[in-house]
Amino acid sequence: MRIKAVVFDVDGTLYPNRLMYIKSVSFFFSYPRFTVHFGKIRRRIRTIRPIDDFQKLQRQMLADSMKISLTEADRYILEVMYTEWEECLKGMPAYPFVRETMENLRARGLTIGVLSDFPIGRKLAYLGLDSLVDFALTAEQSGYLKPNPEPFRLVSGTLAVPPEEVLFVGNHYEYDILGASSFGMKTAHLTGRRIADSPADFSFRSYEHFMEKLDSC
Repeated sequence: MRIKAVVFDVDGTLYPNRLMYIKSVSFFFSYPRFTVHFGKIRRRIRTIRPIDDFQKLQRQMLADSMKISLTEADRYILEVMYTEWEECLKGMPAYPFVRETMENLRARGLTIGVLSDFPIGRKLAYLGLDSLVDFALTAEQSGYLKPNPEPFRLVSGTLAVPPEEVLFVGNHYEYDILGASSFGMKTAHLTGRRIADSPADFSFRSYEHFMEKLDSC
């Protein structure tokens, strides 16, 4: 496989979702109404095109859904979701062999990046991976969320390489694998079971076998 960069999704790809759910239980009970409404509008936003101003749309949709002011919606998004929730990841362990995988990729001269739907903030530092990542982007910077093509176009433009020379690694089949594949990127699916007719170039259960799978393609 001829690639110049490997780009990872963050949540559920660099660390286990199940541990995040456990650690964020107190967050959910602190903000149950907001958590439900925010999740609902994010799913809706993924289907909306065109979007002129992502932040404005998200703020307005949350205000309408929760029946609160725009100022209050902003506070929930910026102070609660983008700040307090991130603190749930303190002490979160990365998946076993993620660090070794990134070190091996860097040793081969490949660029390492991350692309997450949410702001990266201090997540990589909490995971102990910040020193191994060359660039970190959020899909929101593109004005759209995955699986829309704009986040992947942002990655390709940042790298200044064509999408077919980028390997995107993710755990979510629709958002990560279908999104990146549709844009022309190579894809690696972190999953417990192979999906029939998946466009992924390879699937893997553990990062212990990532380099072996990569070399076999």
